[in-house]
Formats: sequence, C-alpha cells, structure tokens
Amino acid sequence: MEVFRRLSLAMETEIASTASTFLIAETGALYACGYNYNGQLGLGDNQDRSTLTRVPLQESVKTVVARGVSMVVLTISGALYACGNNASGQLGLGDFSDRSTLQRVPLEESVKTVVISGRSTYVLTVSGALYACGYNASGQLGLGDFSDRSTLQRVPLEESVKTVVTSSSSAYVLTVSGALYACGYNGSGQLGLGDNEHRSTLTRVPLTESVRTIVAGNSFAYVITVSGALYACGYNGFGQLGFGDEQDRSTLQRVPLVERVKKVVTDDSNSTFVLTVSGALYTCGYNGCGQLGLGDNRNRTTLQRVALGETVKTLVTGNRNIYVLTVTGALYAGGNNHYGQFGLGDSQNRPILEKVPIEEVKVFVIDGCSAFIVAVSGALYACGNNRYGQLGLGDNETRLVFALVTS
Repeated sequence: MEVFRRLSLAMETEIASTASTFLIAETGALYACGYNYNGQLGLGDNQDRSTLTRVPLQESVKTVVARGVSMVVLTISGALYACGNNASGQLGLGDFSDRSTLQRVPLEESVKTVVISGRSTYVLTVSGALYACGYNASGQLGLGDFSDRSTLQRVPLEESVKTVVTSSSSAYVLTVSGALYACGYNGSGQLGLGDNEHRSTLTRVPLTESVRTIVAGNSFAYVITVSGALYACGYNGFGQLGFGDEQDRSTLQRVPLVERVKKVVTDDSNSTFVLTVSGALYTCGYNGCGQLGLGDNRNRTTLQRVALGETVKTLVTGNRNIYVLTVTGALYAGGNNHYGQFGLGDSQNRPILEKVPIEEVKVFVIDGCSAFIVAVSGALYACGNNRYGQLGLGDNETRLVFALVTS
C-alpha cells in the first residue's frame, strides 16, 4: 500500500460539493479520484472515480494545485503540467480547450510555486519572477489590461517575488524585501490602496512595517508583519476584520491584539481564525454554524479567545467549519457538520471545538464537506461527503466516521 504525504481537494462551486481528490505518494506518484467532468483527474477521460487511481506521469510530483475543475502539477524537477477546464486559458497551453491528460506547460524557467484562483493562474519561478495567465476581467493578472491570456506572461515587477496570494479577482505579491503589491478587483478596498478603484498593474501597498505573510479572504485581506503585528483591510460586513465594527477599510489598519500572530486563516463565509506564536486561538466574524468555537451562533466583531486546553499547532477552515491540530497530534473540529465531515458519527453542528476520535494526526486536509487525515502511522482516513466517490472508498456513500482508505 502506498504511503501518502501530500493531499489536495478541489471545490466545484456550481455543485457546491467536493469534486476531486489528489494525493501524492512518498514515491512521488500521483493518485486521483472523484469528480472528473472536465478531465481534471488527468486520467484521459471524463469518468468519475470512486477509488484512488494513479495518474500517468513519468516525473515525480512535488505539489498538486487543484481549483474548481482545473488541476496543475509541479514536479520535483520544477516542470509544470496541467489539465481540466481551460475556458479562460488558465492552463497556459496557448488555447482555450479542456485537457483530460496532463500536458506540459511551456515555460523556460524552473517553477517554485503555483497558485490558482478561480480561472486565473500565477506561477512563481525559482529566480523570483512572476508569470500569470487565464481570466483577467478585473486586471488581476497585473499585466496592464483586462484581457485574458492563454499562455503564461511575465508580470512586470522590478523586485524579486517571495509569495503570491490571491482571492476571487484580486492578487497580492510579497517581495523578498518585504514590500507588498496588489492588483485586481478593489470594490471593498481590499487592495489596501486607500480607494475602491481596480488596478491592472501591481501597485505598492503603503505600510511602514516589513511584511512576513499576506492572507486573502472574501474581498478582504490580512497582513502579518515581521514583528508579528496583524493588519487588515477590505470588506467587513460581519466584523471579520476584528475592529469592533462592521465598516469596510480601504487601507491596512492594525488589528487590536496584544499577542504576536503566527497564522491567519479565513473562509468564504467571512469567518476569521488567528493563531498566535504562543499557540492560542482567536476568532471573529460570521458564526452562523458556530464555527468560531465560542459556544453559540453569534457573530463577533472583535477577536475572541477560543477555550481549548491544548496548544494549537495549525488549523484549516472549510465550509463554515474549522479543524484544529494541536502539538500533541490531537484533532478538534467545530461548526458546520452537515455531511458528517468531523468524523464524530453524526451530522450535527458543533458550536464548541470537539475532539475527533482518531489516532495521532500528521497531516490533514479539508474543503468543508469532506476530510482526509494522514496519521503518524502512515494510514490514510477519510469521511464526509462522497457524492462523486471523492473519498476513494470504492463507492458513493457518505461517511460519518473516518474510514481507512487503501490504494
């Protein structure tokens, strides 16, 4: 049986359920299952799969990036392959035709990172250059216009790029020097440029501190500085920026929090989760399913500490829910549990974080409707929505408890 080290899920927004699952084995082999209407599994057809099937590719895989019904593979050698939906040229293959097998994306440079946002694709090379292709109606590719591209085009920027982050039709670029640039849609001031005007070229975001991390939400953005301070801007209709009100911000403003911030995660339901350097968890924003873990369903406009007896190592958000991994390897979940994706044996929501009965966890990934766990032992488990066989268990039955997946 293969031992898996990396997992990726893809959300098909039109059907509002988990679509496709991709797993990378320790050997570098790629496996896929689930929804395959656009050939995004890379198996040469459009048939769904309910068991993990090896994807034909000679090279060892480093990373899989799946978004909607498109899939991009980065190999150990730095080469890029793509398949699936290509309606806006987001596969970078020079046309707008879908692919059901992985095709090599033309690019002379070695690739470091790939990001897909909707139907836009961004590629960061080892040299620090940024390339983009695909959908560009709001100028989010940073190429100076609003035309789509079917081949990767170099984005004009004199500085070397460290990270690129996207959300909807906005893009944020962090340079090696710690400077922040943004472009694309800006209707809620999410670019942090002091207005609501869209940008088709990367524009420097004013901030006196050096930036360590940028996190993009649903028309809003968070910045963690090198000092551990947290800044936010953009849409704030549910108080998700943590300023004590529901007013939008068009410039980055510091969020009131005494502790140094390590990580911020958010989801499309406008909930915010902040992990501090000390391992404490704070939340604010939308709380309709109890996903803030505060024991009720009331929204919060300021960051509130979540009561949890353990130190938090990392966390991920999904479809109005949250999963928290502690330093001891224990997994907790809260919020929306409609498909039984918490593995607790039922489909009841949880307004307080509840411990998941599973062996010590090494890696986990969710999309809010389904969940996968790789245990420290190397075993792979899955539960939740399985409409398209995306759990890889050989059928289409939803699971309320974690089941062992074999390959």
